[in-house]
Amino acid sequence: MQALFRSSIAVASLVVSMLSLSLCARMTFPAQAGVGLPPGNPPVRMMMTDPGPIGVNTTTALFAQVAIGGGYTTVFSLMNTGSTDLGGVLVLTTGVDGTPMEATFSEPPAAPVTGSSFDITPIHPGGTRFITAGPAGSGAALKVGWAQVESSGGTIGGVGTFELTESGKLTAIAGVLAGSKVNVATVPVDNDAAANRFTGYAIANDSDAGINIKIVMVNPNGSAVQTLNLPQLNPLGPRRQIARFLHQDVPSLGTFQGSMVLIGQGGATFSVVALVLDQNLITAVPVIPSKAPGIN
Repeated sequence: MQALFRSSIAVASLVVSMLSLSLCARMTFPAQAGVGLPPGNPPVRMMMTDPGPIGVNTTTALFAQVAIGGGYTTVFSLMNTGSTDLGGVLVLTTGVDGTPMEATFSEPPAAPVTGSSFDITPIHPGGTRFITAGPAGSGAALKVGWAQVESSGGTIGGVGTFELTESGKLTAIAGVLAGSKVNVATVPVDNDAAANRFTGYAIANDSDAGINIKIVMVNPNGSAVQTLNLPQLNPLGPRRQIARFLHQDVPSLGTFQGSMVLIGQGGATFSVVALVLDQNLITAVPVIPSKAPGIN
């Protein structure tokens, strides 16, 4: 999952943490500094999260992109569908260098708390917590990164909702469901530059080691047509993330129909979310955690 869609990407830092979701002609998808889009092709932002059964003191939810500042806030909706209390902490990390990301956490009626983490203990069975992460100070510039929940007990699910406020008015809002950490992922691609429709992706590496990820482009008939070993993904550094439009990496893919397959090399796992920007409207698209056996 950073601001009004513009014809070029204003990039603050490396992002995939698909938590800063660019949407509705208002939100932008962060990318590497210095990378611009062709005229008329706005940017996007993303996020993601990883639900599921919980072990003791383990990462149980991942949000691949978070955006705060510059008018953006991210609201985390965390649910416990298990039979026991869930305890843990929500942690934010800066995508560009993997360091703690400071924010102001709000959960009324409690007073706001500033830091890079927030205690979510406890979430009772069937319970939900709504936690808003905003800038640490007024007028703060946009920051992007990713988030994780480290918890024990219960079963957690999550939604990340990105909101953009301009002149005191909410101008854009979108939410992305939790997604799981995978070794492979397949994403449908229906890019059409003439129709101003583009696919974006965000990837987060929550490990303490760099990982390598390749992308295989597959045509509608199921044949691999191109393999991408992009420098920003080879390696994707420890605890870092990146968010991009596919055609930023390969301009010829501005018009392409088929799918993209992400493959972690050497068994590497990652979190990913995908979005489609279509005529200044943005929506999440499914990330399928598998691939056809012939795509390698």
